[in-house]
Amino acid sequence: MGFSRFRSSKILTGKYGFSSYYLRRFSLKFFLLYSGRRSFFFILILLLANLACSSKSNPETDKQGEKDDAGFSLLEKVEIGGVDQWLLARGTSKDKPVLLILHGGPGAGSIGFARYFYEELEKDFVVVNWDQRGAGKSFSFFFPDVTPETYVSDTIEVVRFLKKRFGARKIYLMGHSWGGYIGAIASYRIPSDLYAFIAVGPVVDGEQSVRRSFEYLKRQSSESREVSSELQDLTFDEYMKDRRKWLNLFGLGMFHGKHRADEDRFLGGIMYDSPDYSTWNILTYLPGIWRSSSRIRPYFFQMNLFKQAPSASIPSFYFSGKFDYYNPEEILLKYFAGLDAKDKTFESFDCCAHAPHFESPREFAARMKLIKSSTYK
Repeated sequence: MGFSRFRSSKILTGKYGFSSYYLRRFSLKFFLLYSGRRSFFFILILLLANLACSSKSNPETDKQGEKDDAGFSLLEKVEIGGVDQWLLARGTSKDKPVLLILHGGPGAGSIGFARYFYEELEKDFVVVNWDQRGAGKSFSFFFPDVTPETYVSDTIEVVRFLKKRFGARKIYLMGHSWGGYIGAIASYRIPSDLYAFIAVGPVVDGEQSVRRSFEYLKRQSSESREVSSELQDLTFDEYMKDRRKWLNLFGLGMFHGKHRADEDRFLGGIMYDSPDYSTWNILTYLPGIWRSSSRIRPYFFQMNLFKQAPSASIPSFYFSGKFDYYNPEEILLKYFAGLDAKDKTFESFDCCAHAPHFESPREFAARMKLIKSSTYK
């Protein structure tokens, strides 16, 4: 499945204006080239240039309530926790059960990826992607201090908003990585609002995740001649500064397969193709991750689902990639074994690392269809 499949012809026919089209292309290059630098001043200049280049409509306003042959697509801004945040709901029918997806990061908004990765899920659910406060389309320069509890509270508010919005008695809640962590706590607190909770590569114990992954990498120094000397000298502090680099080197990060070497270019290309992200959203995507992560980083070693979500009173499903060393499978299995729950399921994807729903979307959607058939009553 190539991401060119979702390339919008509107970009080529002048929806954004000729100059704005090339600015969007340059924005993608900026996203890729400056993934390790912070340059708000440069971003501001590009925003002003974009506004000057085009006075035509943009996806933030004209995609609300969009209809097409496959169903509906609703992009809207909602006040959550006193802050404007964006939701994208897509599906073939509004009568199908609602699935709220909590992205990872923190700060790694998912609206720009929704059309690419969740097409199969949309056949069975109203799939709602929410760019959490400060992330993706919800980016803002005015970003007050937050804690994990802020995001858990926001999650509960979004769940209840969606119930009212779609007239649903309950909804499904799914979280990836960081989203799996806040989702587990939210589902622990509001089980009566949910049919089931689904976690994909969740953060179970922040401190153990990074230490186990570091130890695993060090063991690889005897198995890989190409990087053995670098790994032997690698310290824990150096590893924490660029964890993604080391995990991707061995296919232990976001992707295990072909995109382990071009993660930024692959995901950046999908965002560029998305009609739901404007030039501004692309430009501020990385700053959104930086700012969100910097605020949550002091709490990372305190994240512990063993203590914060020790039981589950609703059906709970846990998915892991066999090669995931962002959040090693062994830690999730330990949590799963001790979880006080009557209805719990664990499954490992042998093909994948941290994001099996990205690497194997059709197979993942098939699992979700089975979850729906057994829990939607």
